[in-house]
Amino acid sequence: MSWLVGIDTGGTFTDLAAADTETGTIYTLKVPSVPENPALAVMAAVSQLVEEYPVAWSDIHFLAHGTTVATNAILEGKGASAGLLVNRGLRAIYPMRAGNHPAGPDLIDPYYTKPPELISPALTREVRGRIGFDGGEVEPLDEGDVRKAAAELRGKGVESIAVCYLFSFTNSRHEERTKELIHEVFPECRVSLSSEVLPVIREYPRLSTTVLDASVGPVVSRYFEDLSGRLGKAGINTQRFYIMQSSGGLKRMSLAVRYPNETLLSGPAAGVVFSQKLSEQSGCPNLLTFDMGGTSADMSVLAGGAVDETREGAIAGQDLGTPMIQIRTIGSGGGSLAWVGKDGLLKVGPQSAGAVPGPACYGRGGMEPTVTDANVRLGYLSVDNFLGGRMAGNAQLAQQALARVGETLGIDDAALARGILKIVDTQMAVGLRMALMERGADPREFVLAAFGGSGPVHAVRLARELGISRVLIPRFPGIACSMGLLNTVVKYVYLQSFLARFHQVDPSAIERGFADLRDRALKDREVEGLDDDSSEIIHQLDIRYPRQGYELSVTLEHKEGRPVVSLDTIREQFHRQHHSYYGISAPDEEPEVVNLRLVMHGRIPQMSWSAPEIVEADPLKGFRSCWFDSASDFVSTPVYDRVRLAPGTEMEGPAIIEQTDSATVIEPGMRFVIDPVGNLVIHLPEKKEG
Repeated sequence: MSWLVGIDTGGTFTDLAAADTETGTIYTLKVPSVPENPALAVMAAVSQLVEEYPVAWSDIHFLAHGTTVATNAILEGKGASAGLLVNRGLRAIYPMRAGNHPAGPDLIDPYYTKPPELISPALTREVRGRIGFDGGEVEPLDEGDVRKAAAELRGKGVESIAVCYLFSFTNSRHEERTKELIHEVFPECRVSLSSEVLPVIREYPRLSTTVLDASVGPVVSRYFEDLSGRLGKAGINTQRFYIMQSSGGLKRMSLAVRYPNETLLSGPAAGVVFSQKLSEQSGCPNLLTFDMGGTSADMSVLAGGAVDETREGAIAGQDLGTPMIQIRTIGSGGGSLAWVGKDGLLKVGPQSAGAVPGPACYGRGGMEPTVTDANVRLGYLSVDNFLGGRMAGNAQLAQQALARVGETLGIDDAALARGILKIVDTQMAVGLRMALMERGADPREFVLAAFGGSGPVHAVRLARELGISRVLIPRFPGIACSMGLLNTVVKYVYLQSFLARFHQVDPSAIERGFADLRDRALKDREVEGLDDDSSEIIHQLDIRYPRQGYELSVTLEHKEGRPVVSLDTIREQFHRQHHSYYGISAPDEEPEVVNLRLVMHGRIPQMSWSAPEIVEADPLKGFRSCWFDSASDFVSTPVYDRVRLAPGTEMEGPAIIEQTDSATVIEPGMRFVIDPVGNLVIHLPEKKEG
């Protein structure tokens, strides 16, 4: 037997999806996360697979992991103590944050505070030496400054040092020599060089990303080392142990540990990759993805089945320039806490009950009401179905937690539950609208794909709010991210700045630049165990109009494995692509090249998607009292077991569709059908005019 296993660690639950490559059998499960050591939850999930199926540990020949370790280190302020080296006179660049100002709700928050610096000015040192914009040396590197700084920072107890010098993306010699000098003085120090982390133009994003890398690097390294050791002792000795990157591709763990900043959106990226496969499978090219878990909700737009990529992101207010899938994340999840603000109004999130203690209804000591508690009180979730019945819940504890906060506001527990859901749904609807607006997309042209443990519970209310007429719930919505880990490719992205107007571009210089990037790619390809037949190399130019603050990546044609640098063809392709993406172009403007970008894809085993097995049994489990706004009351609602709903089944709401990893709420007047591959498709009634 040979098994593929994908494991995604969330703030509340750790999800596992496994597939037998010989029989096509799919196995899924969820276990509570262990925030103090996520490796324990990973081991618990694999142990349960081994015990229940059963599977031998040595039969697991492929393991892909989506991790929140780097993300949580930033969110919780638990990154490593790190120092920073910059050129003399540039100490203020990082604290200034490129002059960023509050945006969105922060503009009207009287209690707003700027996100803290990951490296304080006290741990920042200036170094004499300067590289010019053309790559020439303006001033020699002062090696004494570097040695002194390394010794001082070692004395301050730092674990890692970030190095970001001006124009190092054109000439990295000063940064590379700095690394050598640091290791002479401080051998055990982890060093993050901006010329390795993000060798592209724009100093502040390069600096901020390098600081992030230095902050999370030691934390991620310790986690990967611990997890690898535990898996090895248990009997998993496969070399195919991969980590999901923010860009939506996998990278071998031994290489991923070098660039921890690339894992900051690891879990959410897997969900979008899953959605891309779902788009192909369901025949829905335009998907608005909605992934709601225990601590957050992630949203992304797939137009024409294509995933959007960005180079501008942020984690807890920390700016990130690493290539990543365009994902909007807000602090709204099943574990989001309801609380009364200083203004006396009800708030929901972003604080979360997490895995410990969790929502009050989990019976683990949680005393404050959460979104999950509200869903239990209104009948959408059953405490008897948590983790398919593996985890005992307590509805009375949810009711008591709601009543305590409700008393403060002068309302009963059911009214507070309704208020909690209205607030959290409004927050998520705003996030979904913003995701569409950024893409210039019309919600009426999209299908809402809802997954995550909590996504299907809220999906139809959000679709109605956005004017979307169809909702798509995959077969295993609560395990979607871990399934996405088994439906992607190995992916490496190599960047090099190359700033020039089109009339100044020397095609041969571009070809030489790509040749250098290709050499790096081929070295990594050898480590990955890939060859020409199992890999693909894509050459792209990042291009913009003059004075634009963003670029588009234009893919070059290939001939005998080499890029065809035809400037006229590339120029016209950029104009068309810009018009397609933004609805406008400027053919009379001469564009300029900003970066060379080489992307390497490696084909690896993937999980096959098969039709569900039909369980011959009555799908009706019983009835439950559920609140629906259209009735302004609780309604006796049929509850169905999803695994017993055969393809072709078609019914009318209201209904609750339960499964081990989630539950779907269908309101009165809505129609739902099970499609040929087991997806649950919900059709909302058309809005009446007037």
